[in-house]
Amino acid sequence: MNRRDFLATGVGTMMAGPTMGALAVESSPEVLPGFEDPAPSPLEIKLQVKPVMFNLIHSCLWEGPCRWRGIPPADERRLAEESFARWSKQLQQQGLGRREDVELLAPAHLTFAEDFRIPPEEMNKLAADAAQTDAYFLYPAGSSICGYEVASRFQKPILLRGLGCRSVDIAAYVHARGLEAYVAGSDRELAEILSLLRARKVFQQTRVLLPTDRGLPAVCSCGSIWDLADLEKRLKVSVVTISYKELAEAMEQVLADPTASQQAEQAAEHLLQKAHRSFIEKKYVVRSMQFYKAVQNLMRLHRCNAFTIECFEFCSSRLPAQWNIAPCLLHALFRNRSFASSCEADLGSLLAIRMLMSVSNKSCHQGNSDPGPDGTFTINHSSSSMKMAGFDQPDTPYQLGRFVSGGWGTKVALNFMQIAESMKPPEKTVTVARVNPLADKLLVLRGTLVGCSGWDQDLLGCSVVAVIRPPEGRADEFLKKRLQYGNHLQWVYGDYTHQLTQLGQMLGLEVEVIA
Repeated sequence: MNRRDFLATGVGTMMAGPTMGALAVESSPEVLPGFEDPAPSPLEIKLQVKPVMFNLIHSCLWEGPCRWRGIPPADERRLAEESFARWSKQLQQQGLGRREDVELLAPAHLTFAEDFRIPPEEMNKLAADAAQTDAYFLYPAGSSICGYEVASRFQKPILLRGLGCRSVDIAAYVHARGLEAYVAGSDRELAEILSLLRARKVFQQTRVLLPTDRGLPAVCSCGSIWDLADLEKRLKVSVVTISYKELAEAMEQVLADPTASQQAEQAAEHLLQKAHRSFIEKKYVVRSMQFYKAVQNLMRLHRCNAFTIECFEFCSSRLPAQWNIAPCLLHALFRNRSFASSCEADLGSLLAIRMLMSVSNKSCHQGNSDPGPDGTFTINHSSSSMKMAGFDQPDTPYQLGRFVSGGWGTKVALNFMQIAESMKPPEKTVTVARVNPLADKLLVLRGTLVGCSGWDQDLLGCSVVAVIRPPEGRADEFLKKRLQYGNHLQWVYGDYTHQLTQLGQMLGLEVEVIA
């Protein structure tokens, strides 16, 4: 089937995802004029799935143990073609999974004879778009081994629907041969598998920009990932390091550009107008937007779609004082568009942010973790973002604050409890996550948001706090787990422990869940 013909009437959706949050739906997060994304937003990335139907066409007519009602080969071929046409039409009309997760490629029909070997000319029907295919959705009529042959030839996951005998047979052999097969017992489960495979695709395309002269480990986030070669080899996450000299040159170019300065002025005015309250002067918000522009330019130059910077090394360079900026606002704005962005060059934090945002379709808050009163713990950093109710929702109410006593360093504050109460239904269950320094384990907690601070207060430094209660009797266990995982924690509204467990396993991570 020609892909142009297949897509002519568009691909619908078999299952819509749940509505998130309590507010009216927006089409997509806001892009500030002059601050276009430095790379395709992860929200725009889709899993490309190739549907494949197999059919057995016998060479002649006979009956036997595997053929209890024989029909002439010509009729067999006609029926197979009719079945493929119906299946293709159904896919075209209904789609697979959620529309925002999946792009269907043109279905292919492969036939074989009673030797059960797929002829090369048939298998070559899949070769033309194999490079762009992320997974194969199979309808394996007539044979089980055909599923393995596709997985083996193209080294891509195969997906099947229904827990019938043939799907189970295929999956068991494919798994035993060290390849990927996913079998969904329902349309809902199929949509979830497809969504998780998309999340893995987004994760493995992560390319981080890290300005540093010192390198890793970071000064005050040393409990994080430092082996960048291993990170790229195993998890396909790459990190591009640049010097502060290159960062400074990019910032000076923006400061000298009248157009960029005007865009920063307009963006700052826009952020201030939308803010519930502000404790910072406009000129300092403008300067933060100029820094945002400089980092965007560098990300575009180095083909990056994620960002982190080591705050203590950066502070000691005196560049923040020279420019009157702190990185906090950048983390908020990047996460508003679903770009992973983390404080203090903490890659264990950044990878958890990437996973949380992908499985929840919401942005997250990141921060230092410390024991709190009455079996709680706190997460405190001024790096929350306005899309914590959902990327498909309007911005949550936010306030702008200052990081230093001199009045500069734009940061974002949210009222986490108010946001939780405004969601329909109210959502105080939260999911917390972190990746360990060896990047081979994922820690996941299901907790309850019980308090917050930083709203309506002119506070300095990191001062936007979430208070979270772990499951009953497990606070000490969780707090001590941080000895293996590190400091910064990140969280989102809702329970995504199951999805994170599945995604972690898809990435080859050992997953520890406290729920």
